[in-house]
Amino acid sequence: SENNRIYHHESVLFTRRTHPEQISLDLTIPAFNPLPKQYFIRLMSDSWVGVEQLIPVSLDDIKMPKQATVHTDLIDLTPLPTSALQEPKYEQLYQKYTTFNPIQSQIFHVLYHTDAPIFVGAPTGSGKTTIAELSLLRMKRLHPKGICVYIAPLKSLARERIRDWRVKMGAQPLKWNVLELSGDTHYNQDVLSKADILVCTPEKWDLLSRGWKGSVAADTDARHGKAFVKRVRLLVIDEIHLLGEERGAVLEAIVSRTRFISQYMKEENGGPEWTRIVGLSTALANSQDLADWLGIDNSKRGLYNFRPSVRPIPMDVHIQGFAGKHYCPRMATMNKPCYSAIKQHSPIKPTLIFVASRRQTRLTALDIISYAAADDNAKIFLGCSEDFIEAATENIEDESLHHTLLFGIGIHHAGLSSNDRDTVEKLYLEGKIQVLVATATLAWGVNLPAHFVIVKGTEYFDGKTSRYVDYPLTDVLQMIGRAGRPGFDTEGVAVVMVEQSKKNFYKKF
Repeated sequence: SENNRIYHHESVLFTRRTHPEQISLDLTIPAFNPLPKQYFIRLMSDSWVGVEQLIPVSLDDIKMPKQATVHTDLIDLTPLPTSALQEPKYEQLYQKYTTFNPIQSQIFHVLYHTDAPIFVGAPTGSGKTTIAELSLLRMKRLHPKGICVYIAPLKSLARERIRDWRVKMGAQPLKWNVLELSGDTHYNQDVLSKADILVCTPEKWDLLSRGWKGSVAADTDARHGKAFVKRVRLLVIDEIHLLGEERGAVLEAIVSRTRFISQYMKEENGGPEWTRIVGLSTALANSQDLADWLGIDNSKRGLYNFRPSVRPIPMDVHIQGFAGKHYCPRMATMNKPCYSAIKQHSPIKPTLIFVASRRQTRLTALDIISYAAADDNAKIFLGCSEDFIEAATENIEDESLHHTLLFGIGIHHAGLSSNDRDTVEKLYLEGKIQVLVATATLAWGVNLPAHFVIVKGTEYFDGKTSRYVDYPLTDVLQMIGRAGRPGFDTEGVAVVMVEQSKKNFYKKF
């Protein structure tokens, strides 16, 4: 009947090792309008007869969030030429293109001609890095001695940004000093005070910016505090929607401290707001809350939350459901459809496959090779001669990687040495290998263009709770956002392979 529909079911295993500890489950159930009076949770033992319990959950006191999501409409403007920067040194940075894209054109004035705090929510591939650069150029034009702090949630993201900006801003004509601050690097105060741009992870900046005021009781060095922290005139936080994840508290501390320092310096020196905050993320449902917290005033100037559909490159998303209760056999049944999907959607263009674990990268790559071999064309994905690939893979340390590269398929995960990782990225970018099988963290980390993306399974094994958990939706959207990169493709294609029962849930997004 209508009232006895099952919205979610899952089996939970209690082991002797974890027995007295509690297990918490995250589940998604539909909310109707008007809300039903109650939902029922039924617990049953699969081995003992009569061991079951029915728990009613009353919905009377539940407050639903307001449905209205504030979205910014993309205005039909003539794209701004890069000469709008009115500074030849800055225009040289953007020689590759003559105009800014529609999103950049729309927010250019607020970015480059005001110091208002800003939040930009826009889909992957819509040029948010350039948005950060524009606010940086504005800050350096007004405060040549000011420092910009760019916060990237992952070390791989920070490293990519460093590589890009050292070439772009560290060379002539700007010659700015770009430093990376992560767990692997250590600088003293003098070096930091000479920096123009600091790229760091949230934890590192949280540690560094403590004690910025100094204390009278301390020795002479510490008495004046960390002077360079007071010279920070711009704070850019990338992927700020990760506030909802485990490390969100660190970002909260950073923003609150930055706003406090800014207020303190403003009162001490007079004049406008001292430090400008720029937040970048994918489109959010509660952008208004985030804007209030970043200090964006109620006039909405500085709040830009574009719809996910304003991608510069249109995208086709296909969702495929796979039956199977157990994770590993279900993953194995996805390999043949992966191979067929590549042949159908992207026979000659680059393809990215996202999987949940290092083991899965290896198994998936080997299976795709065996399906290609069954079609009598094992090296179908190799984009260069066999002699070239053998020479290029001489120094590869990982045996599985060395084997798969010879067939034009790369694997990429955190367990590879940095030399192996760089070699794979280089071969993939140059089109020498066509398929890259990577763990999901790559979606945030490395900017590798792909025409076609496959998300193979939407769960990962969570060691803390010893069971398979779904990726957050932001992660899945980030992964499929890697399909169709500007400047390479006219459209992108993505296939999301999910467990059968979740198919309808993902279709809604």
